[in-house]
Amino acid sequence: MNSVPRSPECDDVSRSTGLSRRGLLAAGATAAAALALPAATACARPPSPSAAGTDRAVTTPPPAMSVHLIGTGGPEMSTGRQGMSTLVDAGGQRLLFDVGRGATQNLYESRINPKDVTQIFLTHLHNDHYEGLPTLWLNPWFLLGRTENLQLWGPHGTADMVAGMRMMYAHDLDHRANDTLRVQYLDIDVTQIEPGVVYERAGVVVTAFPVEHRDGNPAFGYRVDHAGRSVLLSGDTIYHENVVEHGRGVDVLIHNVLAFSDELTASGRWEFLEEKLATPEQAAAVFLEANPRVAVYSHIAKKGLHGEAGDRRILERTRAAGYDGELHMGVDRMTIEVDDRITVAPPASTHGLPELDSGDVELDHG
Repeated sequence: MNSVPRSPECDDVSRSTGLSRRGLLAAGATAAAALALPAATACARPPSPSAAGTDRAVTTPPPAMSVHLIGTGGPEMSTGRQGMSTLVDAGGQRLLFDVGRGATQNLYESRINPKDVTQIFLTHLHNDHYEGLPTLWLNPWFLLGRTENLQLWGPHGTADMVAGMRMMYAHDLDHRANDTLRVQYLDIDVTQIEPGVVYERAGVVVTAFPVEHRDGNPAFGYRVDHAGRSVLLSGDTIYHENVVEHGRGVDVLIHNVLAFSDELTASGRWEFLEEKLATPEQAAAVFLEANPRVAVYSHIAKKGLHGEAGDRRILERTRAAGYDGELHMGVDRMTIEVDDRITVAPPASTHGLPELDSGDVELDHG
């Protein structure tokens, strides 16, 4: 979609409440979407007089980067959030960070053909961050005719995980392969990463940095740079100075968050999780110090804070901790276009989306 200038009133609404003007006005919309969307269309300035009355098509160049929140949930199951997965499209290079449950389905519903997603970065080796990998590996191969091998970057242990996955699916490899579905197409090029630049191609740079996830260590966050724009993904972590240092002044900073109901907090039952995931107060501290243009929550882990009210509580705690910048509660299939302006768009409609039953089907962009 085309980005448009945001009026000062829109910025004031976002900063003071965490809610968009559209979220405040749109009756009947889900609260998750309302919390998340300072939509450009709701805050657009009217067309300039010079634009009025023209029917000439305007071609808008693609943004420097587009971020697709493929899945925004933690391990908790809900009807609204699938497992953690984020796709960054930079200069036509589609880079997928983590492959949580439902990632392949949500790629499809985002009108991104899963067979075109072959470059994958894992933040760490907790199962909820790669449990969707077998589906993305196998289904586009036998169903959609993918011939390009996956490339996978991840912490030490990634190669062993892949070897185990191949053993688990040995029957498919041994019996589904034929002259068309060549087993070689299922080879995976694994790179076990160290901190620093891990990917650099055609002007796109991905930098990995260590974070603290206790029983998930070694764990990494990632920063993506392209055409003077930047996106940072914290990965799973508590407050960490590396997120602040690598995130200073980025265009978009995507951070995990963990929150409990008051009753669960008082019980201490889940207190150990606060040793590996960030509270709203910790995330607020990161946002305040890093000062991104836009802050976004993803990998949203909630216990006892169900549905829309739970989302609102997380935003309220973030604001109470002092962060008043532009902030969005991520929802599955939200898109963020990053350029001189940043445009946040709600999940695209699946109306008219064709069934993806072969490699011959083309997915338009709605």
